[in-house]
Amino acid sequence: MNKIKFFLLVIPVFLVSCGYKPVYYGKKNAEVYCIKSVNISTSEATALDVLTRNISEAVLSSKNKLECSEKTEKYIVADVKSIKFEPIGYSQAQRANIFKMKIDMDFAVENKEGKTIFKTKIKETTQYVGAGLRADFERRYALEELAHLVRLRVFSLLSSEESWQK
Repeated sequence: MNKIKFFLLVIPVFLVSCGYKPVYYGKKNAEVYCIKSVNISTSEATALDVLTRNISEAVLSSKNKLECSEKTEKYIVADVKSIKFEPIGYSQAQRANIFKMKIDMDFAVENKEGKTIFKTKIKETTQYVGAGLRADFERRYALEELAHLVRLRVFSLLSSEESWQK
């Protein structure tokens, strides 16, 4: 008798949960973006490359296309006002192993005519804790971590572009 009650409870729950449900992720049509420029004035060797790569990944992750051609509809302009590295912790070997980093940048999307469609400021702060072996490597990893935060912010902006597009 208990087995019958169990099956009478389990079978309807199982049948209700097994159904086809369409999933809509927001965007129907992909936009074509081109990274017009990433302007940065810092002596950090890899900063331009890291920021450009992370902005490119954000465009592609937001289900858009990245192409600089006649098909391009929107252009991305990123002006980095400042990147600050502050060592705030040192290892036993007296090498910097904890960095506090800040970035302040203007992010804009322009149309084909060069008119600004959307513009915002991106300010991010992060800390990076390394092993204290080589400060120059850990500084690069800290920059990667900061650029990852910028990528998340750009992804968020491009994913919700319906709110700023019109």
